[in-house]
Amino acid sequence: MRRERLLWVTAATGSAPFERPLPIITAPEGCSVQAFTVRVLASAGVAVRFAHAASGVAGVQMAVAAGLGIACLNESSLTPELRPCDPSLGLPPLPVAEFRLLPPRRGEAPRIAALREAIRQWF
Repeated sequence: MRRERLLWVTAATGSAPFERPLPIITAPEGCSVQAFTVRVLASAGVAVRFAHAASGVAGVQMAVAAGLGIACLNESSLTPELRPCDPSLGLPPLPVAEFRLLPPRRGEAPRIAALREAIRQWF
């Protein structure tokens, strides 16, 4: 459906470097973005600690804006309270995310099928 850059983000107002292990903010365990974030940082040898697990993007945004740590977010999730992390943090590069619409599931409610079709047509 579309592609978008992933970014390491931090609070727009914070300038103090984070100590290691690096505090990260993610969605709860089981989230594919959380697993991806941990895998990418571990592969780069970046020691992390979980500073906060939010239930959704808005919670991640608020925790990052409050200065609790950094997060991996797609570029469209940046708010005025967030900014990309400075390269001096030594974080690994992130890929471009690809967003796809999943195919219908057996027994899916007609409302969901209609919503899926509306999204498909919108893009």
